[in-house]
Amino acid sequence: MRDEFDEPGMPAPVSETVSIPAAQDVAAGALALPVLPTVPDTIRLLNRDFLTDAANLPDASIDLIVADPPYGLGKDYGNDSDMRSGENFLSWTYEWLDLAIPKLKASGSLYVFCTWQYAPEIFVYLKSKMTMINEIVWDRRVPSMGGTTRRFTSVHDNIGFFAVSKDYYFDLDPVRIPYDAATKKARSRKLFEGSKWLELGYNPKDVWSVSRLHRQHAERVDHPTQKPLEIVERMVLASCPPGGRVLDPFMGSGTTAVACARQKREFVGYEINESYCAIARERVSLAAEATPSALASVAADA
Repeated sequence: MRDEFDEPGMPAPVSETVSIPAAQDVAAGALALPVLPTVPDTIRLLNRDFLTDAANLPDASIDLIVADPPYGLGKDYGNDSDMRSGENFLSWTYEWLDLAIPKLKASGSLYVFCTWQYAPEIFVYLKSKMTMINEIVWDRRVPSMGGTTRRFTSVHDNIGFFAVSKDYYFDLDPVRIPYDAATKKARSRKLFEGSKWLELGYNPKDVWSVSRLHRQHAERVDHPTQKPLEIVERMVLASCPPGGRVLDPFMGSGTTAVACARQKREFVGYEINESYCAIARERVSLAAEATPSALASVAADA
């Protein structure tokens, strides 16, 4: 499989990307290769399978893993990656977890998205290897539109938050949710004056009510299970130190990469679908353009 995405600015072979030019164009020197969208050097987008390439990533080099793997529910990702089910799916999950966990530093942590059908088994397995910090429930804000009549409608995803040790990195302040003016006024008694929590906001808790990305959402791209940037950015800000490094073994459309580009974290991501890699590159390029200071710092360090 071609791996053009891990070398920013490097074009694919001419035979794969350029049609045969007209004779007059050649004579005029008009032959030009398409230019890939550029991304900061700190963002690595790899068109590879994490399970077969993990050995090339040094152990204890990652501050945070954000993993949004196939859920085992038969989604179409342009391949058969989500066609496993039952014990086969769980065996595959344990395999990639065993490859990913050693990549974390002693202060590192892991967030893994999953569905309620497999969350119990996945969390039990992870608890045998890591310290469980939270189970986060993502309320997708799905509107009431009928649905099943034989059970309660599922409108959430499970997210497991695990750490290598009790000395894991965690910074609550960047992800606090500000209090509204009415609440702050109600807490204006002298007892609360100067309270940090009142000025900076409150802990997001472990139920995150963030709307899924519907088809008309401005953030939505061509990926069936794209996660909202708001959720992933919260993970990056809270659990990866500034300048730290984030790993995404199943990059998809590149939401974690975008979060890292915006928040000045290093990133390495793996994705087997070449089309999704192209989407990720475009999204990261746009995010970097919107945060020129990130590109300036990369250039200064080069």
